[in-house]
Amino acid sequence: MPAALQRLWHALDDVRWLNPLPPFHRRGIVIALLVLLIAFLWPGSTPQYPVERPAEDQGKEVPMQAEIYDNNARQQQTNNTPKSDAQGEWHSYTIASGQTLAQLFRDNNLPVNDVFAMARVEGDGQPLSALQSGQQVKIRQNAEGVVTGLTVEGGSGPVLFTRQPDGSFIRAQ
Repeated sequence: MPAALQRLWHALDDVRWLNPLPPFHRRGIVIALLVLLIAFLWPGSTPQYPVERPAEDQGKEVPMQAEIYDNNARQQQTNNTPKSDAQGEWHSYTIASGQTLAQLFRDNNLPVNDVFAMARVEGDGQPLSALQSGQQVKIRQNAEGVVTGLTVEGGSGPVLFTRQPDGSFIRAQ
């Protein structure tokens, strides 16, 4: 058995790319690589989900970051018959606490890029950036579901954003 270990210990003496290093360093590199390999392959205990929290953490309250509202149900309660015009039907939505216009669009499966296009022409008072909880936003959609307009109450009255033929928006009021 000692002869086999001695052969294993001197196995790297003839490896050409390790020639500039002394035998002690060669063996140290190989031992370090073996230790790293074993560390990566060693089975670890991973927590199974859901992770249970210790009893001491359960007493602490975590601040709520957002409240979830069903805007579709609220829309049906507040506005059962959406108004129509030549460019589509108007749908009314209420901004929830902490909700942004982009989140409102995401929650109702509307294209969020339209919000960014409207924000580029937002103008004075920034009515889209200053939305508050409980504020009403009306969105007009055509028969294909494309957003053709949006109206929101601004500091100086209602503000209307209308889609142009090229797909961009203008602030009409």
